[in-house]
Amino acid sequence: MLMERRRMMAGNAKIEHLTVRNIVVPLDNPVWLGGAAISEREYCLVELTASGGLTGHALAFTRGADLTTIIAQHLAPIILQQPFEQVERLWESMYQGVRLNGRQGAYMRAISLVDIAIWDLKAKQNGIPLHRLLGGFNTSVPVLMAGGYYRADKGIDELCEEFGQYAEQGFRHLKLVVGGASMEEDLARFIAVRNSLPGQVELGVDANGAWNDPKAILRWMERANGETAGLSFIEEPLPPEQRADLAWLRNASPVPVAVGEFIAGKWTFLDYMREGCMDIVRADATLCGGITEWRKIAALANAWNLPLFPHYFSAIHFHLAMALPGSRMIEVVSTAGRNSSFGLIAGCSYEMKNGEAFSLGLPGLGLQPDMEFIQAHTTHERRIGT
Repeated sequence: MLMERRRMMAGNAKIEHLTVRNIVVPLDNPVWLGGAAISEREYCLVELTASGGLTGHALAFTRGADLTTIIAQHLAPIILQQPFEQVERLWESMYQGVRLNGRQGAYMRAISLVDIAIWDLKAKQNGIPLHRLLGGFNTSVPVLMAGGYYRADKGIDELCEEFGQYAEQGFRHLKLVVGGASMEEDLARFIAVRNSLPGQVELGVDANGAWNDPKAILRWMERANGETAGLSFIEEPLPPEQRADLAWLRNASPVPVAVGEFIAGKWTFLDYMREGCMDIVRADATLCGGITEWRKIAALANAWNLPLFPHYFSAIHFHLAMALPGSRMIEVVSTAGRNSSFGLIAGCSYEMKNGEAFSLGLPGLGLQPDMEFIQAHTTHERRIGT
């Protein structure tokens, strides 16, 4: 074992096997998000095995894309039998290798997953949590609890009860989903929840790009602020392609505007920053290009003096928020009704106390795949390698 570790530390360890699985987890109750009904969560799980048996994992939504095929057919031939510590070279090889297929959307999601699994390998090789390998800036990170997903059986009273429970559990940063009802109905939902919470608890909203009229959104925010203790931020108020409208709204907005969960690549983020489209950077490592690209986006945000608030997938983004300055918090979604089933599949590498996340000290990402659960919910898989 000692000789194997020394050989791996010397940089000889290569990626020998790749397994990619498509996993579907039904929701106990369908929810509505951004006007779309969701009855199940579909994930892609990547497992890389290096010489010596070390494994690296990554897990994220497919958003309907056939990531299993993309990874198996297009990316596996690029990374197999390559030294996994050469993260930058592998990322560039994958990115250039799919240039004729498109560098956004499904292909960037696929690159992101493989890159995350490589970083998991790299941290495990060193025997330390990923956040320490990446910089180890923070000792804990605040947690934002997202809730208020639309359900047929959830009225205003149930909504206020839900958020009251989050506050009682010690969460000081909360977020309400909007954009799935009329703006008037969403305003009533926000006012009711905001007025039911203690003043020290922050409440933001997330429209998931469902609204499209910047002037109507501005009026909505002004009314929300005028009739309550305050709106702390608004997230994805417009579709990402409405960049001019985002810039106008951000300039006029009485609260910070968070943008970025739908966009990929440092070049795109740089354009949004130059054009004044965002106050808070919502980069998602599972679609923006992986940890390798996320770190470069984080450097841009730091240069523009913009705080980072990584999108969802807290088991992954916890390490990034812990590692670097400028990270505002991580986002967690309640596991009630299996709306968030990431933890059921792969566990988690942090614990929460009084609205803060603390490391468990596990090596790598600290994911602990539940193979029994995974096998029961896998629809198809591909295994490649010697």
